[in-house]
Amino acid sequence: MFTAMFTRVVSGETSSDAIWHNKIPVALSEPAVDIDKDPNLLHRYAENAGTKIHYVTMGSNQKPLMVFVHGFPDFWYSWRNQIQAFSANYQVVALDLRGYDLSDRPEGVENYKFPVLLDDIRAVINAEGNGRKAILIGHDWGAALSWLFTGQNPDMIERLVVLSVPHPGAITKELLPWNHPIAQARASAYATRFFAQGKGDNLTAQDLAYWVADPQVKSRYIEAFAKSSILSMMSYYKANYAFSRLALNLFDPTMKKLYGAVIKCPVLHVHGIEESHALLSTLDLEKSWIENPDNLSVKIVPGVGHFIQHEVPDYLNQTIASWLKDTGS
Repeated sequence: MFTAMFTRVVSGETSSDAIWHNKIPVALSEPAVDIDKDPNLLHRYAENAGTKIHYVTMGSNQKPLMVFVHGFPDFWYSWRNQIQAFSANYQVVALDLRGYDLSDRPEGVENYKFPVLLDDIRAVINAEGNGRKAILIGHDWGAALSWLFTGQNPDMIERLVVLSVPHPGAITKELLPWNHPIAQARASAYATRFFAQGKGDNLTAQDLAYWVADPQVKSRYIEAFAKSSILSMMSYYKANYAFSRLALNLFDPTMKKLYGAVIKCPVLHVHGIEESHALLSTLDLEKSWIENPDNLSVKIVPGVGHFIQHEVPDYLNQTIASWLKDTGS
């Protein structure tokens, strides 16, 4: 979501002018986790009003439930290191958002509005929850959705972890005249580039995977993006972040309810200092959505950009594990 600055590149080649991520993750010291061949990794589907949402799960359903939601451009495999690290003590679930990899990709921008996307997460949690509250972990678009989902479903979420993206309402607040409207407008301007002359609709699987450094992992990403729908990915922006849609949201009672809901559970926000698409001041503004501001823990990570789970997976795993222990989960 907070990741774009796009110029069309032909033949799948990606030049420096086409980069929309502010920092390309370096190849991990460990080679790609070959989690696809792990017999304990199970592939399942949940259904939301006829749309099938693919997800993977690993770990005993007698243990606490931990659900991961990816962003753009990504899919469940983004969490491979977290799946292995946490599946011993949790039942880990990582879904494919609609339009991505093995999930359905319905046509029509209206099928990608926030309320519909939140229902996808609800369907997956209901499919595996068996009455358990979930620890919800999201990155990029997944973080934005996780913020909103947690506000709407306090009875379903025990803890919330967000990576790279503040509460969507904090971005809106930052654009107000008395905050930092010019700086945040520049930081957020990437999204409009997707709409300009349909550039976003012309992305290729190779374009989408340009930021993945490890050759084995990149091949896996290109394979997944080839199965995905570029138009679906762009519909996330068109349905929720086009300027006309942002203006309508100010008067839409459903969206006002989504954006206004208070977060009642503990929240961990992990943010790379080199993340350039959300001002650091938004992290302070997001306290407005926390019922008890002391329940918000923020970790600013030096030398890290947008893809925290790729850039510093061990650090992230240790940070989440320590925070969960400290908050009694």
